[in-house]
Amino acid sequence: MNAVLDTHVRLAIEKVEREAWFDMYAAAPDDYIQNSKLSSARLGTSIALADHGTPIAEFNRVLGIGIDEPASEAELEQAIAWLNEHASPSYALQVAPTALPEAVWTWIEARGLKRAGNGWAKHYRDAVPTEEHPIPTALEVIRLEPHHAADFGHVAQAGFGLPLPIGAWLSALVGRPKWNVYVAYEGPTPVACGAMFIDHGWAWLGVDATLSDYRGRGAQNALIKRRLTDGIAAGVVGFTAETGQPPEGQEELNKSYCNYVRAGFKKAYVRPNYVSNG
Repeated sequence: MNAVLDTHVRLAIEKVEREAWFDMYAAAPDDYIQNSKLSSARLGTSIALADHGTPIAEFNRVLGIGIDEPASEAELEQAIAWLNEHASPSYALQVAPTALPEAVWTWIEARGLKRAGNGWAKHYRDAVPTEEHPIPTALEVIRLEPHHAADFGHVAQAGFGLPLPIGAWLSALVGRPKWNVYVAYEGPTPVACGAMFIDHGWAWLGVDATLSDYRGRGAQNALIKRRLTDGIAAGVVGFTAETGQPPEGQEELNKSYCNYVRAGFKKAYVRPNYVSNG
């Protein structure tokens, strides 16, 4: 991957993730928005997300700063102010290592935010044909139609251990433009899920969850392969996903990380999380 392509890819995978999450929040039903104090906003070229009903960083963060164009201190101040006003206290400011200008890191730390944990590994894969997994699964992967949307919401909520009401929100992604939503079944029982958002020829893969009793049976490998196959058929030129970044030397212990590596994804970079000391 040459330097020009590398810059293009890093921009594209940040943008498609940004748009996927912003559209996901736009899909939320009104009652969920009211009960969970859900909100989202575009702040310049970044997006801000808040969900008091799901008080974890994935649902309470700002991402995209310094990607489309260099950030300013005013933009950073706006992002932090928005999070303090709208988000759960467990929020994160996520800034890609390619964000401009380089002074953005100094600005963040000067405002009392500290880097937390190992960050998120951003994975990338081009549109080469997929290969068969060495251990096929007996589970059946189905692209859902709206009349089975509740299966997706149930598996995502239960698989991640999220608050029960979030199932109705995530179910709303089924049948929504730009989204392809999948569930793996054992007979009639929904046991695992995954989603794909396609925008401007790029695809974001996410909402990968498996019910605890069905883990280790190849469901996510099959779901990744199906999304890659369908995405390539739809003209996707590049795919991205993110997982937690394992400690150095312990990558093989993170199942999600290994699933994407096994499917031909390469880690593009690690995106840190900055959190408030408060």
